[in-house]
Amino acid sequence: MSFKCISGDQELLSIDFDAEGWEELRIRNRKDRALKTTCCGADVTLRQTKLGTQYFAHAKKGSCAAGTDPAEVMLAREVIAKAVRRAGWKFSVEEAVVSGSEDGWMVDVLAKQEGGKPVAFKIQWGRLPLDEVARRQAVSQAAGVRTLWLMRQQSIPIEKAAPAFRLSHDAEASMCVVSLPGPYYHPAFATSKNSDGPNHWRQHIELSRFVEGALGRKLRFAPQIGLTLPLDVCAAYTECWRCKKTTGLVIDLCFAASRVLAGAADVTADIYDFDDEGRGTALLMSTLPAETLAAHGIGAIKPRRSRTVGETYLSNGCVHCDALQGRFFDHEVAYDAKPIFSVDVLFDDRWASHLEDREAIDKWWFDDRPGEGAVEEGSQG
Repeated sequence: MSFKCISGDQELLSIDFDAEGWEELRIRNRKDRALKTTCCGADVTLRQTKLGTQYFAHAKKGSCAAGTDPAEVMLAREVIAKAVRRAGWKFSVEEAVVSGSEDGWMVDVLAKQEGGKPVAFKIQWGRLPLDEVARRQAVSQAAGVRTLWLMRQQSIPIEKAAPAFRLSHDAEASMCVVSLPGPYYHPAFATSKNSDGPNHWRQHIELSRFVEGALGRKLRFAPQIGLTLPLDVCAAYTECWRCKKTTGLVIDLCFAASRVLAGAADVTADIYDFDDEGRGTALLMSTLPAETLAAHGIGAIKPRRSRTVGETYLSNGCVHCDALQGRFFDHEVAYDAKPIFSVDVLFDDRWASHLEDREAIDKWWFDDRPGEGAVEEGSQG
């Protein structure tokens, strides 16, 4: 089962033929038997999968070890190859990637552009351990090829060095769909129970559009870093334990990336993430000065001494008497918190380095805006 065959000294691709041309080739091959397989040189017959994909197959079953791919894989390979062509890149299908003494392995489509690094698209329909993905990625990197993985399984690597995405076939819509992991996705916890939740899979993109976008530098890793984002200050109001007046407590900080980049994950934190008695504390206090907070009925955020725990930590205070409102009070009113106001901040490593968990940030994002595309070093392509 292959997209290519040999006719004399010429290589033919099944995707180069429309329905009429395919039938003419079939009739001609029945007469002259000129078409041969690229794997073993056997006679070829022309076939079509249940999903309508044209391909070349062995006319007779023999000893050749070439396998049979599922119809969904054949369709995805066809879609990728045609998308690469539309993007203006040269391509080859079913190519071996070899590096030194390492065993070669097959990629489905290899895209090439003059003066650029080749990009391989690998469809992985069967389950593959993530350490084997890493090994093969190292092989392709050593060969000067950047491989983009399209995997059916739910557990996929989340790494800048190994761009991987989930591939599925939508039978009802008769198309292949690429899904990008969302903010709460983690390979170790990917199961059938949570595989389709919006928090686990954030963007869903038709395969041909995804391929053209990937080659057009629309894939970005950790897209929030370096952008000016709205910082939503979420607060709740409670009674101060000392003066009995109402004061606001900052419960959550939300860097609302989704309002700037559709489909990108928002990044949440709390004030205690920045309690380092240094740059984090100074950064938060300068971004949310006492007068700004007071205008919304919220006490100043600053280090205060707690007699209860016997230490000083970054904390909420009463807007009236400045009494420390301990972390216990935060938990008591957390469910009542809502966005109160927003300020724009440059979300760079000064912020990201203080986050307890960077997993929501370190994800791929597809820039689906018309005419837009990432130009950073980490972009695919």
